[in-house]
Amino acid sequence: MQVKDKQSVELNYLQLVQGIFADKRNLLYFTLGGLFLGILIAFTAPKEYTSTSVVILEESANAGQLGQMGALAGLAGISLPQMQGEQATLTAELFPDIIHSRDFLMGIAKKPFYFQSKEKEMSLEEYYLEEKPGNIVKKTLGFIFSIPARIVGIFSSEEFPVADTGAQEGEAGELPYVVVSSSEIFAVNLLKDQILIDEKTKMIELKVSMPEPIISAEVNGMVMKRLIDYVTDYKTAKQKMNMEFVQERVLEAQDRFQEAQLKLASFRDSNQGIISRRALTKEEQLEFEFNISYNIYNTLKQELEQATIQMKKETPIFTVMEKASIPLGPSKPNKPLILVISLFLGFLIGVLYNMYRVLLAQISN
Repeated sequence: MQVKDKQSVELNYLQLVQGIFADKRNLLYFTLGGLFLGILIAFTAPKEYTSTSVVILEESANAGQLGQMGALAGLAGISLPQMQGEQATLTAELFPDIIHSRDFLMGIAKKPFYFQSKEKEMSLEEYYLEEKPGNIVKKTLGFIFSIPARIVGIFSSEEFPVADTGAQEGEAGELPYVVVSSSEIFAVNLLKDQILIDEKTKMIELKVSMPEPIISAEVNGMVMKRLIDYVTDYKTAKQKMNMEFVQERVLEAQDRFQEAQLKLASFRDSNQGIISRRALTKEEQLEFEFNISYNIYNTLKQELEQATIQMKKETPIFTVMEKASIPLGPSKPNKPLILVISLFLGFLIGVLYNMYRVLLAQISN
């Protein structure tokens, strides 16, 4: 009985395979259909030019020394506050999240570029809204799926009023929120897919794809510059605030020192040749105030110098290994690959369709 069951199973499998490839017409139709869709996608997809740049990020020496001290302290069971603070600093793993953030991309989307295909200057946001880049299949599906939203929008008259910005401004003159339009969201979402960053140890590779080669190189350089400025400002913000605070104290101490110096000089000029206990006491008092103001001023000057040196140490160093260059040819669409994948998918769908028909016929019998 078991041998017969195995033979029947093998026979069913053999009949299934034979049934799948028996209807070669369906396989041909599905394969040709996949090829047709592949041709539509390959020859209607917009061209994209990719520009690449590579930089090397050099970490400060303090981070390495602190890491060794932290390791030794951890073995001894000691927790260093500085080590904990260092772990919370900005690392290269967060760079993709930074460049894909809305506020980071908004400035790039608003930047005007000269489009040779349009023969005019326009921002990326305006270009994306006008062109709506994509192949004909993607545009058709997008239009079909947007029909319900369009119908709802026709009969919907509800509008959300925007509050008066002047009444909601804080002490710093800035709103606690931003007003983002649908066109800005659309442009930012497209830019996210066009900007890729790859972090390899200390090397950072940035790739930017744009509809024109010159704009691709320009956007690549802009993104890299904004990223370097962002990271530099983040890492030096604390030291910059400290240095500004010390600078203010230095100016105040300098004024007090000069005032004490003038008072002492004026008293000595007006009391030359006069010998009295009261005059000597007054002079000693002025000298004491002068020495204190000088020591405070001198100490703050040293603190300012140390704060300046510390900020230089905290400033990250980016060494450009490869600048963004103008690509010589388009990187997308890859027409041969699209056609091969379309043929395979069409053939696979044909196989699945024939398998469904064969299984349905066996079940019904």
